[in-house]
Amino acid sequence: MRAKRRNHMIGGLCALILISLLIVSAGAVSIDETAGLNLTFHKGAYTDLFALSQAADGGYLLGGFGYGTAGESALLIKTDADGVEGWSAAPGGDSVAALLALEDGGAVVATYTVDGGFLAVTDWENATGSSDLVGLDAAGQTLWRTTLDGVRLTDLAALPDGAIAAAGWIWIAGGESDAFLGVYEPTGAERWTATYGGRAAHTLSPSPDGSFLVAGTYRPVIETTGASWLMKADASGTKLWTKEMVNRTILTSLPVSGGGYLVGGTMTEPYGENGTMIATYAWAAAIDGDGSLAWERQVPGAEIDAMAEVPGTGYALAGRWGSAPQVQVIDYDGNVLDGLVRDAWKGRLTSVAISASGEVAASGWTGMNGSAEGWLVSFALLPDGGTPAPTGAPGFVIAGACAALVVAGFLRKTKK
Repeated sequence: MRAKRRNHMIGGLCALILISLLIVSAGAVSIDETAGLNLTFHKGAYTDLFALSQAADGGYLLGGFGYGTAGESALLIKTDADGVEGWSAAPGGDSVAALLALEDGGAVVATYTVDGGFLAVTDWENATGSSDLVGLDAAGQTLWRTTLDGVRLTDLAALPDGAIAAAGWIWIAGGESDAFLGVYEPTGAERWTATYGGRAAHTLSPSPDGSFLVAGTYRPVIETTGASWLMKADASGTKLWTKEMVNRTILTSLPVSGGGYLVGGTMTEPYGENGTMIATYAWAAAIDGDGSLAWERQVPGAEIDAMAEVPGTGYALAGRWGSAPQVQVIDYDGNVLDGLVRDAWKGRLTSVAISASGEVAASGWTGMNGSAEGWLVSFALLPDGGTPAPTGAPGFVIAGACAALVVAGFLRKTKK
């Protein structure tokens, strides 16, 4: 009886997912993948590009790691507008976590190093390490470096006066952490730093009034069922308010007009007899400037890792659907307009940006060539009534990952 009931539940969920994706095609825009970039980068045994920004000359800056490249695997790649690599640099450390493109063609990157090597660590509850802020010129040469001992940086933001805001956490043995927020001069000199006990910051969004939204989880190691927090800090780092979101994991954020924010990540819900199973879904929410919830939506997929505003349309969301990479486009009220899932192989998209031409560009990793390679992909958004790519064409496919979502989205509840 339990197996039959579970099969009926999964079948019903698949039907609902397929219905929702059919509705998606009726949105104000359609994703057109017939033109755009689809490029891979092999920089070691395993390459992943966590950070993406359009450069001043119209090309792209891609940051992440190329594991197996001469010890330090942190990686920064510069391409032209067609995705052709111009240069690559090793800014030091295990990986680039975030980057900012500068108007002079240079960049600021946040790198981190895990003691013992981050791909070799098995006990993340007791992981320690450090981070660096690194300024580079337009040729990828290092101009300055600021080391933050004991800090794991996760996000960067550019401030109107040219300063750099950075967020992350302080490593504490036993899987604990204190959230970290700091502001640095354009030269890397520290302006101020602040810490907030018992938290781990995953994302940072500055506001026009100089304040900051900082959000994340209570521990660096993300648990399947847990809670997230949001905090508003003033221009000097003083805490103004905090909010908690239960059964939500906040991984990314974005400031929006009107003084609010968009946040995204995952949501979990119990299912099955006595709630002994946990379902994980991709999730996005709008937060007002005072921290109150304006709306929240379950969106297709299993996780949202990055977001960017599509002016006049809404937002592009990047992440994964099960173990497959995906992009979803939502309107300003959180309604899904269109979505694409690359379900022929494993991968994930962890960064997204809107190019000067209005295309959606995303980066991450893909297994399309049989190994984990860095990936840069872009596509246009067609107005309603345009001609989107056929769903059966090679490349991205719509609604083809129902089974992947069900398999990856439902996890047995375990104690940690």
